[in-house]
Amino acid sequence: MTRQLWAGAVALALAASAANAADVAAPPPWTPPPLAPVWVFEAGLRYWYSSAKNSYNYYGDNTTAFLVSRLSYDGLPAHSGEGFFRLDGPLGFFLKGYVGGGMIVGGHAYDEDYPPFEVPYSKTVSDTKGSLAYLDLDAGYSLGAAPSAGSGVRLGFFAGYHFWHEQVNAFGCTQIATDVVCAPGPSPPIPTSIKVVTEDDKWNALRVGAVADIWFTRALKLSAEAAYSHVWQRATDIHYFTFGPDPASGSGNGVQAEALLSYQLTGVFNVGIGGRWWHYNTSATDQFDQLLKYTTDRYGGFVQGSVKFGE
Repeated sequence: MTRQLWAGAVALALAASAANAADVAAPPPWTPPPLAPVWVFEAGLRYWYSSAKNSYNYYGDNTTAFLVSRLSYDGLPAHSGEGFFRLDGPLGFFLKGYVGGGMIVGGHAYDEDYPPFEVPYSKTVSDTKGSLAYLDLDAGYSLGAAPSAGSGVRLGFFAGYHFWHEQVNAFGCTQIATDVVCAPGPSPPIPTSIKVVTEDDKWNALRVGAVADIWFTRALKLSAEAAYSHVWQRATDIHYFTFGPDPASGSGNGVQAEALLSYQLTGVFNVGIGGRWWHYNTSATDQFDQLLKYTTDRYGGFVQGSVKFGE
């Protein structure tokens, strides 16, 4: 009888323990966090207002011993439009680029000639107009990713190709030094209705650089990049009233920098404002084996709008 009572008590205790265990909610099964999007694609349009300086010294041979003349194109304001994109893929790789073009709507060209090749010293001024076209394509790798909420930082490194074509036409000629060229007298000024000089330059560059993206909030982002460029130049100077076309080719180095502050208005639409600077130093020789040393800059500000999918 005693054994039966003990057996019953043990059975009741086991049953009570099982009931208590059933009342405790079992933990949910582990689930991995949601994966980041595999692909993020952004594309948009941009308006760039820029100015430029392009000048070169022209020497008497293939050295810098004898300076013959100097041509300076200054204050070359341009309006241009462009399309751009960025594609971020798996494992941090990305592809980005832009293509654009526009019109140069003003500026001046200064043509200086030095003794003993021109006596006395001559400096003439002309009005300028022209055009520009350009493109850029970069491939790179990012460390970090866009934040799912709040702030964050992403660093990237890239290599790519840059093309830039600029043509400037100079109209009219007025002497502002002491020479007789384009001065009142036997060689009077030329009116601005007549084209006197064309400068046509093409640069092809390979570049390497770094880019940083900083999210202050989920919607507000600052992007900045800088690149070193090795550039090859083909230039043609046409003096319509003297020696005609004079093609030259050479190479050099440069830097490019860009910054953008953007804001995500909706889930897919972004707006931004930024600035850009291109700078090249090149050396070339012409058909007469004479040296030309160029310094070229274009810089300005832009506004843009874009759509982004996948982020």
